[in-house]
Amino acid sequence: MYHPIGHRATLSFLGELAGPYQHHESALLRALEALEASRAVWREEVASYVDARVRQKRLGRRVPALGDPPPSRMGGHWYASAPDVSRRAALHALELWERDLRPDSANQEVRSIVRSCLATGGRLTEEQLNVVSRTRTSDESEEVRWPITLVASAGGANRA
Repeated sequence: MYHPIGHRATLSFLGELAGPYQHHESALLRALEALEASRAVWREEVASYVDARVRQKRLGRRVPALGDPPPSRMGGHWYASAPDVSRRAALHALELWERDLRPDSANQEVRSIVRSCLATGGRLTEEQLNVVSRTRTSDESEEVRWPITLVASAGGANRA
């Protein structure tokens, strides 16, 4: 049930990390270890978020701060102790998203940012980072929010 960058992208990325896990037991064990390690980091972050929200509520702050994701929206990021693995996972998921994209399914600005992110390995200009930040805080559709979340993860931005 744990699939931080989407079900299909997570399985595909595990193949990149561990090798052909469908055919080799040692690769399957490496894939399982990578997935369990990511889930453990995610669980720590969720627990940290819950603790912070309890403290905030005790201080009378009933609504989360802008930019604080609820645990249910903490996807789109491969949780790892090594940031490079998280960046690689986000870029992997973006490549799948771009490859499978219907020509009419995402707005041109988002598609342009995704392509730039892929071309630069996650390094975006200040203007592009501003668009990502603005889009992440707006009430966009899932078609826009998902690739922008992956872009933010690839660029090392705070998760949302």
